[in-house]
Amino acid sequence: MFKFLQNTKHAELISRLKIIFCVFVICFAQLLIGCSYVFSSTLLAQLRKPTSTLKLNSEEASWIASISVLVCPVGLIITGVLTDRIGRKRAIQIVYIPMIISWLLLVFADSYEAILIARIIQGFPFGSSTCEYLYIAEISPTKLRSVFFSTVTLFVGLGIMTEWLLAMFFHWNALSAVLCAMSVAGFVMVLFVPESPMWLRAQGRVEEADRVDKWFGLKRADISVSASRPSNDIDVPYWSLYLQRAVWKPTLITSAFLFLQQWSGVYVLLFYSVDVFHDCNVQQDGTTLSLLLACARVTGGITFTFLHRLRRKTLMVISGVGASTSLFVVVVYTLIFRDVAHPPYGTVLATAFIAYMFFNLLGILPLPWILCGEVFPMTVKGTMNGAVQTWGYFIMFLIIKLYPSMVLKFGIEMSLSLFATICLINSLFGVFIMPETKGKSLDDILSYFVTRKKNGLNENL
Repeated sequence: MFKFLQNTKHAELISRLKIIFCVFVICFAQLLIGCSYVFSSTLLAQLRKPTSTLKLNSEEASWIASISVLVCPVGLIITGVLTDRIGRKRAIQIVYIPMIISWLLLVFADSYEAILIARIIQGFPFGSSTCEYLYIAEISPTKLRSVFFSTVTLFVGLGIMTEWLLAMFFHWNALSAVLCAMSVAGFVMVLFVPESPMWLRAQGRVEEADRVDKWFGLKRADISVSASRPSNDIDVPYWSLYLQRAVWKPTLITSAFLFLQQWSGVYVLLFYSVDVFHDCNVQQDGTTLSLLLACARVTGGITFTFLHRLRRKTLMVISGVGASTSLFVVVVYTLIFRDVAHPPYGTVLATAFIAYMFFNLLGILPLPWILCGEVFPMTVKGTMNGAVQTWGYFIMFLIIKLYPSMVLKFGIEMSLSLFATICLINSLFGVFIMPETKGKSLDDILSYFVTRKKNGLNENL
């Protein structure tokens, strides 16, 4: 009996290690995308130095910062379709191709036009988290799905921190060469992970899916709602799938969630960190504080992982209230010491920014993307994820592009007050509208949208 239990525990450990290996390999792309997010900040900071031979005006700099987000929706649509058609694994591999090309161009770039072209290409993989969230949702045990989901956000944070650290020692051309080599390594690593068994079953490749399940060492129930294909007994046009309640309702919820997430201001701080610190009269060095923000993001991601036992509605309240309070502290401090050249208690302001980033990582930033990977039927999952996240990145582009104008017209205090208010609205959205998917199987989640039964998904705090 003891030997049986020992063998069972050993098999379970091997199974978990295999899943962890696959999740880490799949999420490595997000580390590189995290580097891409803040590359414009490090690039522009180096180009502003007196020793730089390449000079840019403010308009050119804003395009370099935002253009990747503008083209991201195109990449999202393509990635979403490919995810459904050729599988999650191959779609992730294809994501690496524009990464490699863009970093290679930046290695040799010596003009504004060359940098802009590279940043355009760099934007196509920005939304590839669609693939990662779908893959993780389809290979993870229900109880551990939240833990593995948090890996995506954690790797983005690690990428941001890696970028800031490397930027301290490398010129942006050399830094691009390092990231290009890492992208090639990531492409190769994906070869060693299996395809999602749920996607394989949806394609009728049942034997292959069974082999993958056996390799993972997981016993899975027959796939029903989550991996079902349209019944062959009913001849319905493909487009009618998108009119079903199981599709349009989660589309509305995730679209609204992403809209509120983008207006919480977290990505503005990510793309304009040095400028925001300057406008708020932060006394600490902008680059050093940006690195601390990256550390706060990683710490928040790790904390989110350890809080996986908490209900997601609870996490949204903690995240929204904490982020809002932190930003209001920044606003009040800035108003009090607006006309002071060297304001006192500078650590209060720096701590508030760090706390704001930390609290965002507990819910506002990761949960909308996670929800997108859970709520759509298998037949349209990739396509609808691409469509919904396209909307999210379009809003992100608008905010990043409009933020400098907002500050000029309304001031930094009013702009940050708006973001703080929307952080609170995120909490309310989490309590009253966001479905509670923690601990629910994918079948339970999808059944909720199909049958209109609560199944615990609408329970409040």
